[in-house]
This record gives sequence, structure tokens and C-alpha cells, in this order.
Amino acid sequence: MTYLSFREYVVGAAKIGIGLGVVSILARWVTGNTIFGSPEALVKYGIFGGIGFALMGAFALSMFGLLGRKVRRELSEGMTIGDYMRDKLHPFGYWLMIIILLITTIEAMFVQGMAGGVLLNILFGLPIPLGLLCFFGFCVLFAGIGGIRSIHRFAIVQIVITFAAIILIPVYFFVGKGVEHVYNGLRLYHPYLLVLNNNEGLFFIITGLLIGFGQVFVDQASWQRLYMMEEKKIVPTFLVSGLIFATVPLAFSSLIIIVLFTGGFDDIYSLLFDLVRKIDTMILLVLFVLCAFGAIMSAFGAGLHSMISLMVNNVYQLFRPDASERQKIRLGYILAIAIGALSYGLTIYFQPTLLDLLFFFGIMYASLFLPIVVIVLTKGKAPTFILISAVMGFVAGYSSRMYVDPMMAIWIASLCTALVLTAYLCMTWLWKRYIRTPDHTR
Repeated sequence: MTYLSFREYVVGAAKIGIGLGVVSILARWVTGNTIFGSPEALVKYGIFGGIGFALMGAFALSMFGLLGRKVRRELSEGMTIGDYMRDKLHPFGYWLMIIILLITTIEAMFVQGMAGGVLLNILFGLPIPLGLLCFFGFCVLFAGIGGIRSIHRFAIVQIVITFAAIILIPVYFFVGKGVEHVYNGLRLYHPYLLVLNNNEGLFFIITGLLIGFGQVFVDQASWQRLYMMEEKKIVPTFLVSGLIFATVPLAFSSLIIIVLFTGGFDDIYSLLFDLVRKIDTMILLVLFVLCAFGAIMSAFGAGLHSMISLMVNNVYQLFRPDASERQKIRLGYILAIAIGALSYGLTIYFQPTLLDLLFFFGIMYASLFLPIVVIVLTKGKAPTFILISAVMGFVAGYSSRMYVDPMMAIWIASLCTALVLTAYLCMTWLWKRYIRTPDHTR
């Protein structure tokens, strides 16, 4: 696939409309974490688990659209979050942001890699190292080498298949077995899933909102989608995306209920294995397999492509401003292979659960949410200390993990960032209002 410029490789040759924009955003956010994480949350926190996943995406995407409109007004010709941050931050803050973005993107890709390897193992019995090699190889080809045109073509097919699967499979089982029969099975084997006064579940929903805002607001692929659309279409596109997204985690949670109402289980992965065995219609089984792989590959591809865009456009180009378009595109291809190999190595070496990862990196996301909003709302250059308040939140959150549970650590990180940031903004305002302004002393 030939591109005439690196900009065309990153955001395409023309602006996209609401329809393709919604598809592109959903393809980015219907991920392996949605497929594996929402059922895992359902098992751990009951019905509030699936609801929490749905709300975190819906609210975060809707709010990001409002923020995105201001971003586009300030810098209409950017391509990445790095472009905007270079315009808003001083050099130290800019490079600190680049490092944070690289870490969060690697985490997001790592999650998809884990989900892809596990899925290949469950469905086809492939050894995880071999399955991961196939997964990363395909993603590098379609997203890293194929660029944004290939990603959008794949996204359309993936979203159609995803919604066909999450509508048809639950309907097939619930109509076939009877909703009352399913409900009685849940009450018999897993009554804790139906408890409504589940305080831990409610706490998960609130914490999930905090993580969701952070995830979306620093997501490089979402920022790229901002720059692919016309400004007036940004808000409705993200609002519709959020509303549609909310149905997906609920649908995947309902798929797991198909397994749970018939008895016990060993772990979350055995639940998926049992789900595959219960789908006794070949068409639905193929649909489920394509849906699961499509979601994971699409999310990984979006992460890979946005990371390449950031590294070439916001790192390499600063050191090689005279680089030709051909050189930048060639470097993008090389980075695709290198990042794919790095993701493969990380996924083979580390094997935490997806919910563990969500809580671990949730500390970073929860700490970044407020500083990003303040940076965007600040007129002119934003002080570096705004971003440093997020780093102080990281330190507080990760230090507290030794003494409190993961969700409480996320709140400690977020509150630390909020307090430091508020104190800094108040002192800055007082300084400008009563001390520094020469007009008051004359």
C-alpha cells in the first residue's frame, strides 16, 4: 500500500464523516480488555462489573469529544497528541509527556497481545508462543505496514461482525433456553452475581469511570481520530460512539451468563473455553471467533499505528527535520516490526490477568486525567508543574499499593494529583492577582 506522504499514512488523505468516525473509534475501543475484562469483572463484582465497563467507556468517549473540539480549534493541522503537546508544553514537559505516552501505549498493546495469545490457545489449542507470533505478525502487516487506509477497511468489517455476534449469540441462547430458566440457574449456582447492595461493585463502577477518563484522554489513537474528522463532527461522533460502546461490555457479560447459569467454573479462561463448547451452531461459532480476533487485532493495530506516528512525527522528526517523506514512511515500517517484536517478548515474559493490569496501569490513567484537562483549558503555554502533579500521583499510588487494595491505590493517586494540582493553581492565581501584578502596587 503506497503512501505519498507520512501525513497520509497517519490520518489519511481526506477527512472522515460521522459514520466512518464512529466505526473507527469503536474499532479502537472494542478490545481484548472488553472481551476478557468485562466478563472477569462480572464474575468478581456481579452485575456491577459489566455495568462499570460499559459506563467507563460511554462517559469517557462522550466527554473526550467536548475536549477534542477545543483541541481542534487551537491546533487544526496537527496529527497526533504529540503535536498538540509540543504546542502547549515547554520542552521538559513535552518530553515527559512523550515518555508517559510511550509507556501507556505499550501497556495497551501488551493487553491486546495477551488476549490474542490466550484466545488462540483456547480456540485452536495452539501453544501461546506460536499463537502470539501469528497474531503479532498479522498485526504488523495490516496496521504497521498497511497504515490508516488498511486500518479503516478492517474496522468496517470488524464492527459489522462484532455487532452480529453480540446480538445473535445471546438471542439464540436466551430464546432457546428461556430467560426464566437462565435466571433460576444463576440464582442457584451464582446468587452473589445478582446482589444489588454490593458496595464493592459500586466502588468498582466509580473507580472504573476514573480509569476510563484517563485511558481515553491520553489515548494516542483517539487523538488521531480527532484530526481525521471535520471539527463540527467531532462532538456527535464521540457521543454516538460512547452510546454504542456501552452496549458491547454488557453484551459480552451476557455471553458469559450463558455458561454461568449451568454450574461452576475454574477460572475466567475456562469460562471462555466452556462458552466456545456451548456454541453448537457452526455459523455462530465462526461469528464469535471472527468477532473476538477482529476486536483484539483492530485494537492492537490502532495502538501500533498511533505509536509509530508518535515516534516518527514527534521524536524522529525533531532530530531529523530535513528527513524526506519516503524516509519517514520507511522508518515507520521498521518501527512496526521492532514494536511487534518487543510486544511479543513482553507478552511471553509477563502473564498477569487483564483485571490486574487494568488496576496497575489505572494508577497512571487516573493521575493523568485532570492534568490533561487543565493543559487543554490553559490559555497559551501550560506550566510543566501541571504534568509533574500527575507524576506525584503515580508515586503516591504505586507506593500505597503495598498497604491498600488496588482500587484504593487508584483513588490515592488521583486524589494526590488533584490536591497538588489544585494547590498549585490556587497559588499561581494568588501570585498573579495580588503579588506580581504591578498595577496594584502603583
